[in-house]
Amino acid sequence: MANAISAQLPSNITVYPADNRFTGPRPSILVLPGGRFQELPPHEGEGYARWLSGIGLHAFVLDYRLLPDRFPAPLVDARAGLDYIANGDHGLDTDRVGVIGSSAGGQLAGLLMTGQVLSIEDGVVDPPRPDFAILAYALADLDLLPPQVVEALLGDLISIKDELSPAKHVDSSVCPTFVWATAQDPPGLPNALEWTRVLAEARVPVELHVYPHGGHGIGLADGVAYGGREHVFIAHNAHTASWTTACEAWLRQEGVLEH
Repeated sequence: MANAISAQLPSNITVYPADNRFTGPRPSILVLPGGRFQELPPHEGEGYARWLSGIGLHAFVLDYRLLPDRFPAPLVDARAGLDYIANGDHGLDTDRVGVIGSSAGGQLAGLLMTGQVLSIEDGVVDPPRPDFAILAYALADLDLLPPQVVEALLGDLISIKDELSPAKHVDSSVCPTFVWATAQDPPGLPNALEWTRVLAEARVPVELHVYPHGGHGIGLADGVAYGGREHVFIAHNAHTASWTTACEAWLRQEGVLEH
């Protein structure tokens, strides 16, 4: 299957089709790694994609633009990736389309979820939105980060900080969402709690898991260096790694995967 679609793929998308034992239309998912808009760690890209493929989803890993390219560039890439899954000529039989985002990738996922259009954009109408979302220690509100971090990220876009804080734009139209983080993750935990608060207030179906051990950027928590590249945040913790089992159960509960 991979050979049949490789020539048709955009250069910034890598596809991991659902395992061959799954047939018929399959749910699909856009994978947005984190990395502070400075890198795209494979354990949050290929790692997630291999897990998702193994449980029956077509996974599309996006290499979105990084610094020095600033917004709206990464958001434009994310929208194009979501649209490609739903409408592109990739040769896969897709069903519902979701998004999974880690850390900074979770900020992008959140902007997709809310359908946010930035004031610095022209001519954007009804951007594509996901049917379900998985947020791993995902950025919800830039006010929850140290000011110097936000300034480094946004530069002269600091005036649209609130526009780029997806939790500030949640309403009842946002898709069902699975949220997780660890208690040892200073940026991840408060953002996960904020995601859960605003989604619950908007009456959006949301499930939150907080694990006691593991730092920011832990990914699958399986300790595997995907893509043949070690990363400072890769660590193994069996209990934290069970978030994937909880997430798969949630996907079945929401009807994304069959029981």
